[in-house]
Amino acid sequence: MKNFLGSLGLAPESEFARSLQSVGVDAAKLAALQAQYFQQHAALWQSTLAREAGRDAAPVAPPERGDRRFSSAEWRNNPWFDYLRQSYLINSRFLAEWVEALKAEPLAKERMRFITRQFADAMSPANFTATNPEALKLALETKGESLARGVRQLVEDVHKGRISTTDESVFEVGKNLAVTEGAVVFENELMQLIQYKPLTPTVFKQPLVMVPPCINKYYVLDLQPENSFARYAVEQGHVVFMVSWRNITVEL
Repeated sequence: MKNFLGSLGLAPESEFARSLQSVGVDAAKLAALQAQYFQQHAALWQSTLAREAGRDAAPVAPPERGDRRFSSAEWRNNPWFDYLRQSYLINSRFLAEWVEALKAEPLAKERMRFITRQFADAMSPANFTATNPEALKLALETKGESLARGVRQLVEDVHKGRISTTDESVFEVGKNLAVTEGAVVFENELMQLIQYKPLTPTVFKQPLVMVPPCINKYYVLDLQPENSFARYAVEQGHVVFMVSWRNITVEL
């Protein structure tokens, strides 16, 4: 167990590591899960061979309702991509059911659920170009431009040290982001305090102070006018103050 914990980067004396050491296994339930797992894979292989031979075959492991990762027809039209999709779903569900079969304290089990879910989601064939038919189709249609664009975005993210989820170049603070009118009324080495200009003839006596998490910029609560909580609040007659955290230096 100590070697296993070490492979996960966990110190044996940590709270989570101690909780894992008390985990028990229901042998009968685990054996039933393994038998079901092998049966599903055998059925999937037979289904794939049948489809390859031109015969219809019902899916062995359809995706959960709302799972949009495999919604494209390319995942179903090609028997081998369909095999990848269904084998992944069988494997990820087996891992989730295996965790549920363990006897563990509630907190330890919840942590194991989280780790297992993160691992399974990361291993989805939809996340890799070579195993994603949608990505391959787009690469062919764009003559490789989609792949080149992806590599450029990867290099930019590496340089920034974080993953970009939107085109950040289209947003500019004060132009189309954080445009609710206000002024800095206090500041120190940790933060600035912004007071927004009232937009109503009368205001509530008690002010509303917004304190976003220190890992976020203040404009997470003051986006574009149509989805700005700060603007909505001043339109309702509140006197709004907002904390804007400074970038913390090593000295602080």
